[in-house]
Amino acid sequence: MNSQKTIYYIALSLFSLAILGSILNYSMNYEMVVETFIKLGYPIYLIHVLAVCQSIGLILILFNKPHWSLEWVYAGFFMNFTLGALAHLAIKDGNGASAVICIVLLFVTYIQSRKIRDNSNELAEFGKYV
Repeated sequence: MNSQKTIYYIALSLFSLAILGSILNYSMNYEMVVETFIKLGYPIYLIHVLAVCQSIGLILILFNKPHWSLEWVYAGFFMNFTLGALAHLAIKDGNGASAVICIVLLFVTYIQSRKIRDNSNELAEFGKYV
């Protein structure tokens, strides 16, 4: 159980840093991000939407409350990274490696948070009957 929490917190820290870096990149290098979005064929207004949604999603993942919205957050991040990697591959603008790394970190945090939550629920259930 302790090693699962360690893996979870390491992956969550790396994932959080990647998302915070992405959000800061949207605001600090706005002109470069606009050029990239135009090259990828995405509308420019999507930059602000992604920044807000990533901020909200990161906050929800950090609080890690077992709720239906958390599942949607993980799904949203997965779609965002997958479509981003595919868009970069489609126009041959890099290989989307950062998106793939974020997908791996996202899977690790999702699986480990589920294991930790399930183990906590089992312990709570066991305590009821003892």
